[in-house]
Amino acid sequence: MWGRKREEGQSVVELALILPLLIVLLAITFDLGRALMYYADVVHAAREGAWVASAQPWNTGAIRRAVTDVLIDSGMDPTRMRMDVTHGPDARIQVTVRYSYEPILPLPITNLSLVASHTMRLRR
Repeated sequence: MWGRKREEGQSVVELALILPLLIVLLAITFDLGRALMYYADVVHAAREGAWVASAQPWNTGAIRRAVTDVLIDSGMDPTRMRMDVTHGPDARIQVTVRYSYEPILPLPITNLSLVASHTMRLRR
């Protein structure tokens, strides 16, 4: 009985020591999941841009609109996007999308570049 009374506050102290670490780990996990979701949307935008480019390789405005529409539909900021269109051999066209991702947490990595490219054969 005497020993039990001394240990009553032990679990509160342990929780106070571990809780900040658990909160930081949960926030990092959330940020990583958000970055992966944004990367999947960047891949989708590059694929959509390549599809439009395969039909209209000269129309960079339509390609940019297709990529921007995908990013806007995903809730992303299109001003952080950079797009490159490259005409390759064998009547192929490649669209590369770069998106500047900023984590929510103030981590040492303040800006992460998500890059995806997709190549398609020109449609005739």
